[in-house]
Amino acid sequence: MKQGLQYGMQGMGYGAVTYLLLIVFQVAPGQVSAGNGVSLLLTSALIGVLSLIFDNGQVEVPLLLAFGGHLVGTALLMVALMAYNDWPIGWTFWLVFLLIYLVISGTVSLNQHLRVTQINRVLKQRPHK
Repeated sequence: MKQGLQYGMQGMGYGAVTYLLLIVFQVAPGQVSAGNGVSLLLTSALIGVLSLIFDNGQVEVPLLLAFGGHLVGTALLMVALMAYNDWPIGWTFWLVFLLIYLVISGTVSLNQHLRVTQINRVLKQRPHK
């Protein structure tokens, strides 16, 4: 439960950045209603919770399958968000979606790599018993 909440909160952070990028690329309108904001936060939180598929704590899922499932699940959630907010879904949306998905995936991977590197560095500095 706690881990799902944490992933959901991280998803909301990525979703907020993504929404700003969608505005920049003129895929989403610049004016935000309360319904737009709430639907964006909920969708972003769900995408974050969907990211639990990458956490091998319970069941190990092959990386390619996890990545594909996350991509498809994220796309479905985004289509639902776009439809709910009556935003157009055209080729521009899909191009921007894939670009943003790849950038966020790369950012998350780089962040994880840096964290693991930092943890390993600290562990190497500890005296052995």
